[in-house]
Amino acid sequence: MPRFWFVRHGESVANAEGWLAGHRDVPLTARGEEQARALAPQLRALTPDRVVASDLQRAWRTGALAWNHRLPPVSRIPELRERHVGRWEGVPIGQLAEAGAMSVLTSWEGAPPEGESQEVLSVRVLAWLAANDDQDTLIFAHGGVIRCVVGLLDREPTERIGYGKVGNTEVITRDVAPGTFARLRQGVLQAARRG
Repeated sequence: MPRFWFVRHGESVANAEGWLAGHRDVPLTARGEEQARALAPQLRALTPDRVVASDLQRAWRTGALAWNHRLPPVSRIPELRERHVGRWEGVPIGQLAEAGAMSVLTSWEGAPPEGESQEVLSVRVLAWLAANDDQDTLIFAHGGVIRCVVGLLDREPTERIGYGKVGNTEVITRDVAPGTFARLRQGVLQAARRG
């Protein structure tokens, strides 16, 4: 059964300053780069067949520093990008909380203006995973991506997934039978059609 290691990127400028990045291509902070380097010894024991990262620099840079030029090389995958938060990109989280918008961010079906819901994010990411579920895979991605995928794998109720927390450079491991990601994606799509 293929093994998947999901790794959230190190601290980004947006994390440190407390605003939503979404698809905005923000860099790691110096602390985030150090977190990524500190992760390298933990990853040394891993033997993935494939190493991939979101094409946003906070994810692929974490992969480059933590994987440290080992083989296989880190491939950048646009489908693994963080949730697109539309017009809320760059908005301080405190400001969104004051406006009562956090319920939209944590809900499964709610979407920021011109952005993605967690449901839509899941369909996007699961499509790539379903087409690439046959090998042990190390993935450097984002909190929203990992929260949704792992939440679905663990059969978490969708209304609870948005409340999960994934720390910077946290590694979450799951053994996933081939076909599982495709079944999860189909389940999300069916539920959306019913809703």
